[in-house]
Amino acid sequence: MDQPTAVIVGLEANGLGVARSLARYSIPCIALAGPWWTPHHQTNACTVIRGSDWTAEAVVRELRSIGSRLQRKAPLLLTKDQAVLWVSEARDELGEFFEIALPEPETVNLLMSKVEFVKLARSKGWPVPQTWMIEARDELLSQLAEFVFPCILKPQFKNDDFRRHSPRKAFRANTREELLKAYDLVAVWEKEVVVQEWIEGTDENISFCLGYCDREATPRALFAGRKLIQWPVGWGNTAVSEPAPTEWAHAITPLTEEIWKAVGYKGLGSIEYKMRRGSNQPVLIEPTVGRTDFQSELAVLNGVNIPAIAYFDLARLPLPSAKERGPATKLVDGPAHWRAARVFMSQPQELGILKWMKARSGRKRYMILRMDDLRPFLSSIQMRVRGTIGDLLEKLVGSELKRKLAGRLAR
Repeated sequence: MDQPTAVIVGLEANGLGVARSLARYSIPCIALAGPWWTPHHQTNACTVIRGSDWTAEAVVRELRSIGSRLQRKAPLLLTKDQAVLWVSEARDELGEFFEIALPEPETVNLLMSKVEFVKLARSKGWPVPQTWMIEARDELLSQLAEFVFPCILKPQFKNDDFRRHSPRKAFRANTREELLKAYDLVAVWEKEVVVQEWIEGTDENISFCLGYCDREATPRALFAGRKLIQWPVGWGNTAVSEPAPTEWAHAITPLTEEIWKAVGYKGLGSIEYKMRRGSNQPVLIEPTVGRTDFQSELAVLNGVNIPAIAYFDLARLPLPSAKERGPATKLVDGPAHWRAARVFMSQPQELGILKWMKARSGRKRYMILRMDDLRPFLSSIQMRVRGTIGDLLEKLVGSELKRKLAGRLAR
């Protein structure tokens, strides 16, 4: 079969999972990575091109350069929010070289805006947390009496500065003082925020539905999953995930289809939910638009290869036959789930080390460690060893002498 080259935009843990998913079908693949080096660049699953800069202008320019050298239009698979916005804005220009499935530009903007998405959800009767839209500190102060505690504060749109510098994606506040402190921290990068009620439950109450809709907005793949551990615990990226319980899948899969049908959704994406304790009813947290998610390889490990399905559809090739699902397999971010152990031990009443051990038990695969693609894992170990040595040098001899010694070691 004559297969066109796939092009992945972004090659960190998420992009690495996509490249490995395509490699299962021997699909030729190029990944346009950011200018910074990461261990994921050492993969044998694709050809890696490091970009000159991570800006709209640079990414679009480099995609055009890649596309002009290919003999056929390439299915384009995105793994980062910024890339979705940049490709969405340049879709007419890039359409000369790439097969692209994205929602219409206004739908991309609607779903990426927490304000507009909550408004849409309310109008449709979809379950959303109680939500307040805040545009300035004075407005936050004027509405303090209305908030229900505990609550969550997060930016209305996560700009590059927030992504680069913030220690968390969202901040839980148990009191008014904690809420003001969280706002002052987030406002350094983004003054417009969302405050939402806290849905009771730990990380294991979070579910998600991953999927792909073709260019006619028809769902071609859906997979329901469940988080078990996040890092940081409570509000971070997925550290351990597994297929969702059947009753959860029956609740969130049709709701995801309903939402996507209502907006005419196209392309890769997912929706995250939190299940209310006791009733197991889903509450919408946020959608991921136009790209794969951090935990997307969980679906692949459990028989639903969503990146490959997207590739074959975009390439107008027959979709691969569905594979029988084997035993349920968990996806584990190794370093993150080990860091989380300390938090579980420090909160024995709600969490506890036994709960951590149960979450990581059973059949599992690690995000980076794969025996048929070892170099990313070995490079990550080497990077951590160097970082540890650097920290020790700084404590022992000071930062200036550390730099000189590090320079000599590098030579």
